[in-house]
Amino acid sequence: MKVTILGCGPSYGVPSLTRGYDMVDPKEKKNVRTRTALLLEEGDTHILFDTGPEIREQLLKVGAPPIDAICYTHAHYDHIAAAEDLHSYARIQGKHLEVYATRHDLCILRRELPYVFSPKYRQAMNIHYIQYHKPFQIRGLELTPILQHHGSELSVGYRIGDFAYCTDVKSLEPEGWKILKGVKTWVLGCVSVNENAKHLSLKEALQWIKRIKPEHTYLTHLGSKMDYKTLKNTLPDGVEPCYDGLTIKL
Repeated sequence: MKVTILGCGPSYGVPSLTRGYDMVDPKEKKNVRTRTALLLEEGDTHILFDTGPEIREQLLKVGAPPIDAICYTHAHYDHIAAAEDLHSYARIQGKHLEVYATRHDLCILRRELPYVFSPKYRQAMNIHYIQYHKPFQIRGLELTPILQHHGSELSVGYRIGDFAYCTDVKSLEPEGWKILKGVKTWVLGCVSVNENAKHLSLKEALQWIKRIKPEHTYLTHLGSKMDYKTLKNTLPDGVEPCYDGLTIKL
């Protein structure tokens, strides 16, 4: 199994239109961050997590692989904006694209992108409603959705074997902690050193890592105050910052 970090940036991207590079070094290429997305590969199966604004660019950079399924973490703009790109992709591939999300998030997708999820376009997609903490399978791979609190809203984390992906999260239910027990590789959202109402701070993320004790943790959804080299030099063993294009072999 291989994971590729397609994008590891916050909702505004780095550099952003309003903040520029802010507190990160503009000379460090790993501080250039597109919106958060992840690609998981197992054999000839390719599962995409989210379709943010730069998904076309992100997938082209990794060779535009065939996509079998999309799993959504939640329906915020920075995670859904380019869903139409994948719809077109599915039509070119000549096969249905399997789309997985909670009923709530799919309702938002239909409202925000009605032309993509209209009956006409649905011919290229199979829609699947997922339930928190209830495992499902994609081409033999078992995924367990984890209920995450994202400020006043909810998002979905995913566990696949010994790997877990938890971005845009502030707190978990007890069942979520149970599902994460034994995870060896964890991609975890951490937007800033400072406290944030919707995302983990660096201090909180490190506390979570001490609780789960994975072998390796990669911090994603990094904001403009999270300089790559500073993090790389100060994080504890087994914890490192993501960068766009990072590949992780599991």
